[in-house]
Amino acid sequence: MRFHQFNKPLLLEASARIQHAEDIIFFEGSAGAMRVLNSLRNLEKGGYSDVTVKWDGSPAIIFGRNQNGEFILTDKGGFVAKGYDGKATSAEALEAMLKARPGYAKDPKGYGPFVANMKNVFAMYEKAVPNTYVGFFKGDLLYFNTPKIEEGSYVFKPQIVTYSVDTNSELGKKISASKTGVVVHSQVGIDGTETKPTDTDNFIGNEVLVFPPVTVEKAPQVPNAPLDNAERIIKKDAQAIDSLLNKSTLGSLQITDFADILYAYTNSKVDTGLSNLGGDFAQWLETTPRVSKNKKVKIAQYIQDNAQGFSSLWEVVNTIMKVKDQVIQDMDSQSSTVKQSINGNTGGEGYVLASPKGSMKLVPRATFSAANRAVKR
Repeated sequence: MRFHQFNKPLLLEASARIQHAEDIIFFEGSAGAMRVLNSLRNLEKGGYSDVTVKWDGSPAIIFGRNQNGEFILTDKGGFVAKGYDGKATSAEALEAMLKARPGYAKDPKGYGPFVANMKNVFAMYEKAVPNTYVGFFKGDLLYFNTPKIEEGSYVFKPQIVTYSVDTNSELGKKISASKTGVVVHSQVGIDGTETKPTDTDNFIGNEVLVFPPVTVEKAPQVPNAPLDNAERIIKKDAQAIDSLLNKSTLGSLQITDFADILYAYTNSKVDTGLSNLGGDFAQWLETTPRVSKNKKVKIAQYIQDNAQGFSSLWEVVNTIMKVKDQVIQDMDSQSSTVKQSINGNTGGEGYVLASPKGSMKLVPRATFSAANRAVKR
């Protein structure tokens, strides 16, 4: 994999949720599913150049200058806080805000290093943002201090994924000159509007490294036979699938969040290894507390009335997930500047596939999502 220079815009991952490739059918129906199949096929024909590493950064931060030129560094909670002023304009104010939270009161020794690190990087980010800039950057921290070198690579673990970057690579040399690293997802205007980050090349100095997109350099092998089978299912049952997901019909039945419920169910299956995906939806629906009893009855009947569409939908979802996982494994195995691992096993949070009609996540749910959900926060 290689990284792009700062004058190339980064992917926007914050203003609108980027869906998992296999989940797009829930929200876009048969047309969305076909879009995913074509995007996966295109990876072998040059589409791989639109695939970037999905960084597993933490914590999420927002920094920049308000209309008065005051520098602000805070986290997501502080930026939108209503009961207190969370837009810290000094390192001391940031420290006081974080120490006032329940997490610090409950575990000051465990939470203390995080508070100290946030206070310590305040001045670095302030110096990096030009005095004339108005607006904010939203991103995820990758490291508070220059990473340690292990076996010729800079190694850092912001959250679940451990990253290793060759010290002799272009990215490695930039890490060497930095003291803290961040991946920026979007720019936020004074009015709250989020856009793709286009001003990351205006940062001052080397202390703050805004990570550029790291792209896949080689086309992965894509198993096309399963995709062809999924396409046949979609073409045969497109009407049934789209009827199942029809927003007007769902609205009249007062189950407008049907797609979100399918999404929640799919996420819950991560905890059981994703076996029998779709096959035990009825059992999950009966026991989940997130759906009211009345709505459960409506959904159960609705699925019974749209059995063909429901069955075909899950055939497509399962196929896309299996193909996606194979593609991820292939890309993870490639020789690259950035190596990722979870608990010593190759692989990370996955990738983002950019598309004019909507980007999609290629995330290994059985590994990264499972590890992420297992963490007690």
